[in-house]
Amino acid sequence: MKTELKPPQWLQISVILLLIWNLVGVYAFITDLLLDPSTLDQIQQDFRSQFPLWIQIIYGLAVGLGTIGTFGLLRRKSWSKNILVFSLLCVIIQMYYSMFIAGAIEIFGVSIATLPAVVVILSLTLVWIAQLYGRKDWFI
Repeated sequence: MKTELKPPQWLQISVILLLIWNLVGVYAFITDLLLDPSTLDQIQQDFRSQFPLWIQIIYGLAVGLGTIGTFGLLRRKSWSKNILVFSLLCVIIQMYYSMFIAGAIEIFGVSIATLPAVVVILSLTLVWIAQLYGRKDWFI
């Protein structure tokens, strides 16, 4: 009889918290899509107008795939690793565009980079956890 290997409970709890984080990201994305630009001041409207459709699609992929991949990780599915890597790539593209091409740092100051840095770090953490699951043979 084969013994089933499981990740430690603290790591499973971490993945649950990261799933909640990703669900908040989905909410933020939907809220962003539905936002009436006239409710923003002119600086924010000008900033938002710099985002083409393709970067909005990348944003949606980042949060959508991050959520799906994290759910897969919670269910210990090996496919979650590839999805989380692709989500990380989307996160990096979207944050780079926002911070440097659209000029968020120039417009709003360096403190605006805090949340994007947290998003990148948590996305990297998810990929690291997925790699750990693979190394420890925790996928089913």
